[in-house]
Amino acid sequence: MCDAAGEVIYVGKAKNLKKRLSSYFLNRLDRDLKTTLLVSHIADVQTIVTRSEDEALILERQLIRTLQPRYNIALKDDKNYPYIRLSLNEPFPKMTIVRTKFKDAARYYGPFPSMGSTRYIQRLMLQLFPLRDCKQAITLEAMQPKCIKLDLGQCLGPCVRKHVKEDYDAIVEDLMLFLQGKRTQLLSKLEEEMWAASHQFRYEKAAQHRDALTKLKALHQRQVVQLPDDHDVQVWVRVENDCHRYALVQSFIEGKLLYQNGFYEQISESKSPQDFLERAIYYFFSDQNPDQTLPKIILADACFEPVLAKIPDQKWTVTQPKIGEKAVVVDAARRNAQLALSRLVAKTAEEPALALLLDAQATLKLPKVPRTIWGMDISHWYGHDIVGSLVCFKNGKPHKAGYRRTQIRSVRGQSNDPKSMYEMVLRQVDRGRDDLPDLIMIDGGRPQLNFAQAALQELGLLDIPMVALAKREEELYSPNQRKPLKLEDHHPVRHLVQRIRDEAHRFALTYQRHKRSQALKNCS
Repeated sequence: MCDAAGEVIYVGKAKNLKKRLSSYFLNRLDRDLKTTLLVSHIADVQTIVTRSEDEALILERQLIRTLQPRYNIALKDDKNYPYIRLSLNEPFPKMTIVRTKFKDAARYYGPFPSMGSTRYIQRLMLQLFPLRDCKQAITLEAMQPKCIKLDLGQCLGPCVRKHVKEDYDAIVEDLMLFLQGKRTQLLSKLEEEMWAASHQFRYEKAAQHRDALTKLKALHQRQVVQLPDDHDVQVWVRVENDCHRYALVQSFIEGKLLYQNGFYEQISESKSPQDFLERAIYYFFSDQNPDQTLPKIILADACFEPVLAKIPDQKWTVTQPKIGEKAVVVDAARRNAQLALSRLVAKTAEEPALALLLDAQATLKLPKVPRTIWGMDISHWYGHDIVGSLVCFKNGKPHKAGYRRTQIRSVRGQSNDPKSMYEMVLRQVDRGRDDLPDLIMIDGGRPQLNFAQAALQELGLLDIPMVALAKREEELYSPNQRKPLKLEDHHPVRHLVQRIRDEAHRFALTYQRHKRSQALKNCS
């Protein structure tokens, strides 16, 4: 579907084209807002005929990924899982950890189950395969600065030793075998090279291969998450809650768990559970590395079997194990999927808070999103027992570990809120220099704001944004604005600053009452 400018705004598939298209243009009362907006922009409809529904599904996926139509709600890839990137587009490749795959000349392996496991594999690989991990660009001709890793024997040193190109490429090939999960093939290759080097009296080279063999065999034995099969296996599970559907696939190569992918979408955006599973499966297989072999066995929830069976020319076996080691592995995958779903719930809960903070940034004209806000207030009993309070809000919520109390020393026997606020800001900001807020909000009007600004100037920290909330008219005063800002009663930013002001007032009053109680006890 295209708009008046000829831009593709929606891609879909249909077995019955007439029925599908007419459903968009009928005046139905239950039509959602997205469809209403889409129809209002449609100026032209173009079609492509395929030989089967499976081909249509693949083509739909390719077009959506390429064209990024405005009204297509695409399946989301869980970005929590990291990849290992091997930069094959330079003379001496290096290995790094990334969270996003790009269309470049590099080779990506993963995603791995966690960042911790990925960093462990990277450290181990650099011990086994002495490649460089420096950031400098290394060429085949010019000499580059040398680092200490060459002297320690932890790198072949292509920065200064250009003649190691052949050995370096051989190591890169071995590393690729390892990351592809072909460890048995790699062990055989290293053993052959070790004996060949020994017969040629290259004992130092033979010793290097021997050490690598020993470490690889030890790693093979330490693997905890494994299957008894030596062939490639995939595990597919699906979980859901009231908001999201989540599909998890774990890849076992030579019986060892190496990679884990997750896909999800909101239930309100999905046509049906079956549609979600189809797109998750096609998304996964269309995004694989070219050198990654297809599995011989798939352990899956029953809901995946009819979808996997529709993929043509595949020779895998799909089973749903009920007992034994394979059932344990499937249960473990399901627990991982539930944990990922819990992360999505937490992330979804944070989104409204982020929207509120973005609104606060725009309304108060702040240089950045106020993720950390300090609220300050002064409390006293007719000029006596003067105290100050600092409350900390992170991402729109109270952060009790950041609360602070101050006994005011510069003012005694009289009420002087501006001077008390000066001392409060001076001491607390100086104390918290290592973790300063994105915004300071004080209780009071222009006088309190001026004294608080004087304290920041004395500390050399005038770049910290500050506002003051006056109680009478609930007006917001800013240092660089002559007139106060008065927000509407229902404005969410007004509710936020009022909540911070009230919490600072409550905390100050509680401390002030505690001080007064202690004074009465001492008098008695």
